[in-house]
Amino acid sequence: MPTPQKSTVRADIQGLRALAIGLVVLYHLWPNRLTGGFVGVDVFFVISGFLITGHLVKAIAERPHPRMLLGFYARRIRRLAPAAVLVLSFVLVVSLVVLPATSWAPTAWSVLASTFFVENWHLAAQSVSYLETASQPSALQHFWSLSVEEQFYIFWPILLLSVALVARQRAARLLPLVILVVGVLSLAWGVLHTRIDPDVAFFDTSARAWQFAVGGLVAFMPKPAGLLRLPLPWIGIALIAVASLTFSDSTPFPGYAALVPTVGAALVIAGRSEERSTWSWGFVSRFGPIRWLGDVSYSAYLWHWPLIVLTPQVLGRDLDLRSKLAILVATLVLAALSYRFVESPVRRSRKLSAQGWRSFAAGATAAAVLAAGAFGSVGVASAATAAENAAIIAEVSNGESCYAASALDNTKCGDPFGVIDKDKLPASLADKPIAWQDNCIDDVTENTNKLCELGDPQGAETVLLWGDSHAGAWSSAFDIAGKINHWRVIVAARNKCPSSLVAPNATAFGDRLPADQQAWCSARNKWVLSDVAPRADKVVLANLWANYVFPNGSKSQSIGYERVAQGVAALGRTVTVMQHVPLTGPTLEKKVWGPDCLAENAAKDCSNPVAQAYPASTSAVFSRLVRDGYGQQIRYVPVFDRFCDDARCYSAVGGVSVYFDGSHLSHAYSSSLGPWLAKQLGSAKKLAVADFRSPGA
Repeated sequence: MPTPQKSTVRADIQGLRALAIGLVVLYHLWPNRLTGGFVGVDVFFVISGFLITGHLVKAIAERPHPRMLLGFYARRIRRLAPAAVLVLSFVLVVSLVVLPATSWAPTAWSVLASTFFVENWHLAAQSVSYLETASQPSALQHFWSLSVEEQFYIFWPILLLSVALVARQRAARLLPLVILVVGVLSLAWGVLHTRIDPDVAFFDTSARAWQFAVGGLVAFMPKPAGLLRLPLPWIGIALIAVASLTFSDSTPFPGYAALVPTVGAALVIAGRSEERSTWSWGFVSRFGPIRWLGDVSYSAYLWHWPLIVLTPQVLGRDLDLRSKLAILVATLVLAALSYRFVESPVRRSRKLSAQGWRSFAAGATAAAVLAAGAFGSVGVASAATAAENAAIIAEVSNGESCYAASALDNTKCGDPFGVIDKDKLPASLADKPIAWQDNCIDDVTENTNKLCELGDPQGAETVLLWGDSHAGAWSSAFDIAGKINHWRVIVAARNKCPSSLVAPNATAFGDRLPADQQAWCSARNKWVLSDVAPRADKVVLANLWANYVFPNGSKSQSIGYERVAQGVAALGRTVTVMQHVPLTGPTLEKKVWGPDCLAENAAKDCSNPVAQAYPASTSAVFSRLVRDGYGQQIRYVPVFDRFCDDARCYSAVGGVSVYFDGSHLSHAYSSSLGPWLAKQLGSAKKLAVADFRSPGA
C-alpha cells in the first residue's frame, strides 16, 4: 500500500485554515474591498482532500475492510454535526422571530437541504434565477460548501476502498493514478460547465471534486528538498493572495481561474514548512492567535454568515462599519464557545466513540429534530400566508378600506401616494407573490413545465395567466380574483420567457439568452398552447412587453404574439393582454428598488415621471398588433391608474410597497389588486390604439 505523508495537526495547515477563514469572512463583510476572498473556500477544499485522503489510505493500509467505512463516517458525524446542528437550529428559530413570514418557508427548506447535505444543489436550482442575483440571501447559503464536502466524504472513501479491494497488491500504484484521473475529468468538466452555466457550476460537486483530488495527490508526495521547503509555501500564499485581490464576482468560477488558489493551497501543504525555520510559513503559523483561528475556523465559518444576514433584519437597517466590526467580534466569540463547549466535547466523547452506532443514532436524531422543525416552520408559514390572504381579501373588499390599492378608490383616504409605514416595510425580495412562495414559477434556465394552481379549486370557470416573471408577479392578484369570482386559476410563468411563440434572443439591455434557453422557452410556450390553454375559459397574457429583443426585430415580436392569438382563437377562446406595470427608473435596465428606496426616503420621492415610467416602447407591441388587424381578437386591461396620477408613478400606494424589487409587484400590493382585477377581466375592452397609447407620449 502507498504511504502518504502523515496528516497530524500541523502548524502550517492550521495557519492555512486561518488564512482561508479570514479571507471568507472579510470578503462577506467587505466584498468590494477583498473582491476575491471567496477563494478561501477553495483552500478549505484542498485541505480536506489532503487530510481525508491521508487518513483513509492509512486506514486502508492497516485493514482494507468495508467496516472501516463505518468508523470513518462515525468520526465525520462527531466532528462536523454538533456545531452545524447548533447553527441550523439557531437560524431556524431566529428566522421565525426576525424575518417576515414570507421568508419562513424558504429558510426551512434551506435547513432541510443543509441537514441532508444538498444545500449546494438547492442553491444551484435558485441561483440561475435572475431575480435572485440581487436578493436577500439565505442565512444558510454558506452551507453549500459544507454540502459539497459532505458529498465528497461519502464518495471518496468508497472509491479508495473499492480500488484497494479490487487491485490488492497493485493498490500502491493505482490509488494515486485513480485520484489523478478523477481530478483531470472533474477539472475538464468544471471548465466546460463554467462556460455553459457558471451559476450552477459554482455549486456543482462534480465540478469541484478535482480540488479535493489535488489535495489527495499532495498526500502521496514526499517531503520536498531542503532548498524548496522555504519558498514553496510562500509561492502558494502569493497565489492565494493574487486570487483574493484580483478575482471578483465577474470572474468565471470555477474553471481555469480556480487553479490559482487550488495550486496555491497545494504548494503550502506540499512544502511541509517547519515551525523552527525562521521566516517560514510554519514559523508564522505557530503563533497562538493564528493557530487558534485555524482551530476554530469551522465554527467561525458556520456562524459568520447567519450573523451577516440576520443582523440587518434585527437592526432594521443596512450594516455600517460599527455593526460589521461587531459581527466580526461576535463571530470569533461564538466560534470560541462552539469549539470549546460543542465541537471538542462531542468529538472526544468516549461514550459516542466507544460504539459507532451511537454516533449514527445521535446524528439521525438531530437530523430528525431539525427536519421536524423545518416542516413545522413550513406549516406555520403556510398558515400565516393563508391568514394573511384572508385578511387581505376582507380588507380590500371593504369599501371603507385605505389599504394598498383600495386607497385609490376611496375618497376618504386622502392622497393614496403620500405615506408608507417603514416599520412594516419588508426587505427587498421578502414579499414575493404567491408564484414564488409556492415555487411554481419556471426559470429560463430550466426545462420544466411548472404550473401554479390558484384561486378557487372548485371553480366552474378556469383562467390561464401566461407569461414571463411579470405574470408571476400578478399571481397573487389572480389568486384573490379567483377566490372572489370562483375561478380556477392556472399560472404558467417563466422568467425571461414571454408568452410568444417566437422566443427572444436577448433583453432590451443586452442580456443575451443562449440558444438552449431560447429553445426551451419556445418549447414551453408551444406546450402551454397545446396542453394547458384548452383547459382554460379565459387566456390572459402578462409580460414585461418592452423587455425583449427578438431575432428579426419588432416584426417577429408581434408575429410570436399573433401566433398565440391565432392558436387561442382556434380553441374558441379570446386572448386578454395586461398593460405592464410602470418602469421604476429612467430605463428598463436602470431600475429603482422600491423597498430599498422607501426605507431611506419619503414615499413621494420614490416615484418616476410618467414619461419615463411608460415610454412608447412599453406599448409598441400592442400598436403593431392593432396595425396587423388583431384588435378585434384581443382584449386589453390597462393598469396605469393603479400606480400613477397624471404626473408620476409611485412605488408606494396605500401605505404598501408596490414592488418587491425594481419591477415586480409585491405580494401585498398584487393581492390588493385582486378585487379590482376580478371586475376588470369581465369587462376588458377590445384592443384599440386609443386605449393603450403611452400615458407619457
